[in-house]
Amino acid sequence: MALDLDADAAENAQTRYERAKDLEADFERQQSVVGQLAPMPADPVAYLVCYHLDTVEGNYPRSMAGHLDAERKQVESLCAELETAGLLERIESGTVKQRRVKAKKADEVRQHHTYYRLSREGDHLLRFLGEREGKRNVLRHLPDGRTIARRLARGGPDYPRMTAEELELEFEYVRHLYRALHRVGLVTVYEGSTIKGTERKLKPKAETHRKHTYYVTTDTAEELLRDLEE
Repeated sequence: MALDLDADAAENAQTRYERAKDLEADFERQQSVVGQLAPMPADPVAYLVCYHLDTVEGNYPRSMAGHLDAERKQVESLCAELETAGLLERIESGTVKQRRVKAKKADEVRQHHTYYRLSREGDHLLRFLGEREGKRNVLRHLPDGRTIARRLARGGPDYPRMTAEELELEFEYVRHLYRALHRVGLVTVYEGSTIKGTERKLKPKAETHRKHTYYVTTDTAEELLRDLEE
């Protein structure tokens, strides 16, 4: 009998050891994933800058600020941070060809500004954000990103101004945050013209006629939120 108990104890100890090793390996894996986003400034506009440059292939901060409806100084500062982090690189001085810089309408233009484009590392980062682990990491990386995603998952469609007012956050910050989460694939625009009361627990009404751009979480976001909260 004593031998059986000793054997059971040894087996339980081995099981606990293996479980601890699995947890340690999982933690190390998660830390390595976090590391891939570590160079990115924790600002939604930084994400928007990268996606913008992925589309146009090259642009300068003042122009980007206009395209993104953001403050020029903020974009200039983020471009400098992103360059230091290795996610952006400067385009060589001289003439910028229209075929390389889609934001410019002329065939070519003399550079009077500092133009940026995505670096290879920046391109790899956007590819990572297209993966499930990348999206999971964004929920941990962007301040208030997880809060807003959880709010939508539990309460239904919402729009930036109401979110900002109820969470006591700056409207411009929340608006850019929604747009960044949208680009990453964690939220999407609600397409219906009328929101039923059963869909929107945040502000119970029989129905709401959509006068703003409302957002809802994607299926992927809801699955990731459940994983993160377990």
